[in-house]
Amino acid sequence: MISSLDNKKVKEWTKLHNKKYRGEEFLLLDEKSILAAKENNLLKTLIYVDELPFEFNDAYEVNQEVMNKISKEENKKYIGIGLPLKENNNYQKRVMILEDLQDPLNIGRIIEGCYLFGFDSIVLTNNSADIYNSKCLKAAGEAFYKVNIYHGDVKEEIKKLKENNFKVYATGLKDYSLEMYDVKKNDKMAFILGNEGSGVKEETMNISDEVIKIDMHNIDSLNVAMAGAIIMYRFSI
Repeated sequence: MISSLDNKKVKEWTKLHNKKYRGEEFLLLDEKSILAAKENNLLKTLIYVDELPFEFNDAYEVNQEVMNKISKEENKKYIGIGLPLKENNNYQKRVMILEDLQDPLNIGRIIEGCYLFGFDSIVLTNNSADIYNSKCLKAAGEAFYKVNIYHGDVKEEIKKLKENNFKVYATGLKDYSLEMYDVKKNDKMAFILGNEGSGVKEETMNISDEVIKIDMHNIDSLNVAMAGAIIMYRFSI
């Protein structure tokens, strides 16, 4: 059992809260994420207190004080070290594109929404927040391993989607924007959500097939994760 706060592994594991130390590993702090990682053969290490929660070869027992330090939470009984996703752009029928989102919590909620409403893929720009941030992972839960997540260039991905017969819709409040409920469902559809402050870039709108908006009362903007959920519900398969 590891009981020293100064243990080398404890120090290495604790550093994983910081993106610059992650490399090919990251912390999994909730039960659903850990079990989903294990199911997908992407759980590298299991760290536990008192009792092994399930059989796993690379498992380390620690005391509660050490666990509290690593997790930065109180009284966790087990956490994991995950391996990165195997990314691919194998789009099927519903794709959500996230352009430069900066809040990992928003990204996590959108990932969960994709899983709930049948969107098979998410594309993130390289300027988006870190998907291995604990806020994103906790919000996404098991959906993190159920949805195809891919990083790419917006222009290139829109081009690929169109070549594969997708209709691509940017979101934005323009004079020419279509009301969401005036858009008919197509077999293959992709939607673009923009940065929390500035929205979808003008040049991205210009290469999309259409720009759509959500009809609202009393306010003129929505949290991006909420907007994403409404769109995904409306165009779910």
